[in-house]
Amino acid sequence: MRLGFVVAAVCASPVLAQPSVSIDLTGLQFRHQTNQTRSSAPNTISPAYRYTYAITGNVRGVGGALGLLYPTATPIATVLENLAPGSSQNLSGTFDNCSGTHPITPPPTTTSGTTVISGINVDYAFTLTTSIDAANIASFSVTNVTLSPALLVGYLQFTSGTCVIQRVEFCPANCDGSTGAPVLTANDFQCFLNKFAAGDPSANCDCSSGTPVLTANDFQCFLNKFAAGCGR
Repeated sequence: MRLGFVVAAVCASPVLAQPSVSIDLTGLQFRHQTNQTRSSAPNTISPAYRYTYAITGNVRGVGGALGLLYPTATPIATVLENLAPGSSQNLSGTFDNCSGTHPITPPPTTTSGTTVISGINVDYAFTLTTSIDAANIASFSVTNVTLSPALLVGYLQFTSGTCVIQRVEFCPANCDGSTGAPVLTANDFQCFLNKFAAGDPSANCDCSSGTPVLTANDFQCFLNKFAAGCGR
């Protein structure tokens, strides 16, 4: 009887939102014509309307010019900046999730170009992708990698590192971004009307992709989100 009570109590307990998730990148490679993915499984992250991501850690070169240039662990941001100035900005950022549900795959970032490493003309390219699947498991991928000529260049490998995805407190109905109490007011309706009239993509409340993108459904969607408040 007591066991049944305990089980019932556990089952009745509310599920707490998982505010962030970390993906271990140790061992992941930036290697010519090699696609690699790491996931947060079994750890999950709860749905939200906005997230931040941050990729940090150290890499070392393996073989070729990269092995000579980075024989020991070096911050990934430093290596990417040396390879392609400005590319380290893709290691962190913010992305929105219009529906507030999973799955969600924000637009990937691609870096490509040519450079000289230890006197070798190198063609490089790689695509970084973060995503969260329907089971709330996050993943990070390195795909479409070019490091050519591969035998002379070698590759990079994480000696340690993480990709952390974190939920951000964001209320779609708080159109004017106010912070006072109450957060939701008539000003938010006016703000939404202004954005709708201007054709602002953020007025696409129902996340539709047809033509026209902005329709009466967006008004109903905004009303529903306003009525639901800012609980997420």
